[in-house]
Amino acid sequence: MSFIKIRKSCQLADKILFEVIGNLRRGKSEIEVAAEIRKLSRTIANGLAFPPIVAFGRNSATPHHSPTERRLKVGDIVKIDLGVKYEGWCSDITRTFFTREPSEFQEKIYNTVLAAQKLGIQKTTIGISGKNLDTVVRDFLTKESFGKNFIHSLGHGVGKKVHQSPKISPKSKAILKIGDVITIEPGLYFKNRFGIRIEDTVLVEKDGIEILTKFPKKLTVLEI
Repeated sequence: MSFIKIRKSCQLADKILFEVIGNLRRGKSEIEVAAEIRKLSRTIANGLAFPPIVAFGRNSATPHHSPTERRLKVGDIVKIDLGVKYEGWCSDITRTFFTREPSEFQEKIYNTVLAAQKLGIQKTTIGISGKNLDTVVRDFLTKESFGKNFIHSLGHGVGKKVHQSPKISPKSKAILKIGDVITIEPGLYFKNRFGIRIEDTVLVEKDGIEILTKFPKKLTVLEI
């Protein structure tokens, strides 16, 4: 695997996300933001790794929402999941933002997802199975009373394809080894209300991991 190229792909994904977030304004539609990501992926990188997910408000409650004409308004949660290619190598990142101060419950959910992701990253080591890594995070969210709201796998491998082995899921038999690149992406979803996901692409190393996507994860309220 070309670690230099996959690092570069992740750097470019960060750059595109920074630019897109900086350009967010009330009245923009999900489709318009997705088109902006698509355009930037061609000018800054070598195209998309997958169709971007842009979800405003209650649409964020759908993990793999397809962008619509829904227009951004103050109070919406904004969830963006994007990845690009650089010389054939993929990246994958998700961040969730607020457009006004979150409610106490929303803030709790954000901080719970962030803690779950931090735990997943801490437990990503050589020799752990994809199943056990998923279970560690899933058990944490269950203890926090939100297990039923975590409705997808913890992650997946990234390389020439954006979804490849090793899988990080409840049924995965994969064992992590040096050089694996995976995502850690816990999320909590509340039907017809909102969803929050935080995702990074990480490299498994001898003595731990390197987080390849660097976009800040601190709870952020956007000015739109």
